[in-house]
Parts: sequence; structure tokens; C-alpha cells
Amino acid sequence: MKRLFLILVLVLSSTPAIGEWTVLDSPYQSPSLRTIYIDPATIRHDGQFVTLSELRDYRWQQGGITGRRFQSSMSQKQLDCQTRQYRLLTHRDFAGPMGTGGAENGIVELNAWHAIEPESMNNTLWEILCKSP
Repeated sequence: MKRLFLILVLVLSSTPAIGEWTVLDSPYQSPSLRTIYIDPATIRHDGQFVTLSELRDYRWQQGGITGRRFQSSMSQKQLDCQTRQYRLLTHRDFAGPMGTGGAENGIVELNAWHAIEPESMNNTLWEILCKSP
């Protein structure tokens, strides 16, 4: 029994801490492909802007034209509630699920604002974070 307890403690302690990540409730989630989480503790309102941290966890390894493979990514994102735009402030890709494994910084253009498309995950974020009092 003591051995089982030790194994359980080791397994649980080596599992990444995901208690701070909350699944984004959206009809645009694709759980068969990826799940998007936000960290409520990172949400900051500053006038018309809202900043938050987002985690994208993919079911399978992804890859781009650089040949870099990743299974999850974390971004710090800023929404402009008045103009319905967003931009990335930071971005990192991780080799493992839920922000684990080796990490590489992604390319971020701080002045690159993007329109928030209807029926998208970013639109869900805008509706939750910008429309609420």
C-alpha cells in the first residue's frame, strides 16, 4: 500500500500543473483537433484593452514551414474592445502537451493588429471579456 501511495505521489507531482487553465467555453472549440484554455488570473482590463494568457493544446504534433514541431502553444494576447481587434504580445510553442517539453519563442509583431472574425475563438474571447461589465 505504501508503495502504491509513493507511485501515485510521483505520478501526480510529475504532471504539469494545469489548475490555473480554464477551458474556454465556445461553440468554436474543436476538441477532436485542439482545446483552448485561458488563465483567468492573467485577465487585465485597462481602458478599452484586455490582456490575457491563452494555451492551445493540440491532439497531435503540429508543424509549420520552419520544420519546428509542437503540441501546445502559449500566448499573451491583447484585445481592443472598441475596434474589435487583437494582437499577440508573446508566443511560445512547446514540444509536449499543456505547455510542457522544450519551448521555442514564436514570431510576434507587436504592432500587428488583426480583425476579430465573427464565429471564431477570438470573437468568443471578445464577447466574454469586452461585453461584460
